[in-house]
Amino acid sequence: MKALIIPAAVLAAVLTFALWTGCYIRDCSEKWTVLLGEADRLAGEERWEETEKQLQASYGSWQKSQTFLHTIMEHDDLDDVETLFAAAFAACDEADVPDFHTALNQLSEKLVLLAETQEISIKNIL
Repeated sequence: MKALIIPAAVLAAVLTFALWTGCYIRDCSEKWTVLLGEADRLAGEERWEETEKQLQASYGSWQKSQTFLHTIMEHDDLDDVETLFAAAFAACDEADVPDFHTALNQLSEKLVLLAETQEISIKNIL
């Protein structure tokens, strides 16, 4: 019976970490998506200075999580998000509403997809 305690404790720790990671990524993704939605709204009103600040806030929050994200996620997915942020910044600099809206939609979808990859679900397990 004592031989089962350590493996059970390790299994419980791994499961707890997996559940926490899924929740953490989901919460961060929601926060980033809300910030991007606000940036999109501001761009629609052509308030580009405020739009850039909102986009910077989202990117700054994204950057703070990079060390952790690189330990648990595929780097190609994270690189895709970086590329989409760059496209959003470029469209913001040009004050191009349609391109900015497209870049933010793609970025938001990618962030949601990243969160889904960390969820405990049958499709992720199999």
